[in-house]
Amino acid sequence: MGPLEGIKVLGFTHFAQAPFALQTLGDLGADVINIERPGSGDFNRSQYAEECLNGESPFFLAMNRNKRSMTLDMKNEKAKAVIQDLIRNTDVIVSNFRPGVLDKLGFGYEEAKKLNPRIIYAHAVGYGRKGPYEKLPGQDLMAQCLSGYTYLVGKDGPPQTGGTFLVDMYSAGMLTVGILAALINRDRGGESQEVEVSLLNSALHLQCQELTHYMNTGRKPQRPKKFSGQVQSWAPYGIYATKDGYLCLSVVAENKVDDLGAVLGIENLKEVMPDKEAMFRDRDKIYDVLQAALDQNRTDYWIEELQKVGIWCGRVNDYEQTVNDPQVIYNEMIQNISHPVAGDIRVVNCPIGFSKTPASIRKAPPLLGEHNEEILKELGYTDEKIEELKGENIF
Repeated sequence: MGPLEGIKVLGFTHFAQAPFALQTLGDLGADVINIERPGSGDFNRSQYAEECLNGESPFFLAMNRNKRSMTLDMKNEKAKAVIQDLIRNTDVIVSNFRPGVLDKLGFGYEEAKKLNPRIIYAHAVGYGRKGPYEKLPGQDLMAQCLSGYTYLVGKDGPPQTGGTFLVDMYSAGMLTVGILAALINRDRGGESQEVEVSLLNSALHLQCQELTHYMNTGRKPQRPKKFSGQVQSWAPYGIYATKDGYLCLSVVAENKVDDLGAVLGIENLKEVMPDKEAMFRDRDKIYDVLQAALDQNRTDYWIEELQKVGIWCGRVNDYEQTVNDPQVIYNEMIQNISHPVAGDIRVVNCPIGFSKTPASIRKAPPLLGEHNEEILKELGYTDEKIEELKGENIF
């Protein structure tokens, strides 16, 4: 079992930010229960569900393994009693409901601490539980835009968003780190406490290099005009077309420019790239020079020749190439699991390795309310009591 075996986590989560953090805790061995709305459950259960997998959403399947699902009408008094029992028997509560929602239902931090003095209570929020934006809905796109990130993406021109929910995923990682740190502190003799991670703060933290550069030089990020590349990097950093595909060139040291020119067959490349100042200032011009040369041969040829002289370069994989890449396969990052409805599916594995207590996929993403009775029995509820609760429509 994983390093978090024996740790119990109770989630009030939906969408992406908090569910992904719960999945990571589950991958590491924690026993994770997520409370969902009866009938519909997590909104992600319906995202693109019609496209494949027998009505099971690939978005939901991607970030909900190693959890158990329990449905409860949280406004029902008898359901509230069940939640109180769950709180008494857990180590961590995780919620990404809007600030104040669980407090109004009677399950905020202060009430939870009365039921369980050792509880760690983690909040995943949009902008902060307090402040001018505390009541606003928070979402990945909105955090990207508010944080300035969209002026780092793509070519010079209108702001652009990232191609995935990167702020959700990054903030989920930060939330996981916060929870683990709070657990360590508690188990060293510390106290129950709250953990808070916002999309906005995570988006700012993600850009620490670019923001630090701006705040101390006054220079705003400058995106290249002809290609997409890291805003602070100098040529040849970027993606280039070849005769049969694409390759990427990373940063090239000044003393490697002649080697780059020799491989590409460009005479006097050093005149175009004499120093880092020119390699930044003239990067669009340099891009055109390099692109004209790289058009003349295949990706494999260029990578082999460039690697011989120590130029950092690599393939530009599409998803078909990525999942079949030999290093990805060797790393066991694509795993096959069996789901009761979707059937045999392939998912992305946990990226964290341990020599003694490896992470693992023990449970497929749950069906809605799949574990209602199982969880109630673990709490000591009799069959008769469970049938009574069913009659009360708390599920």
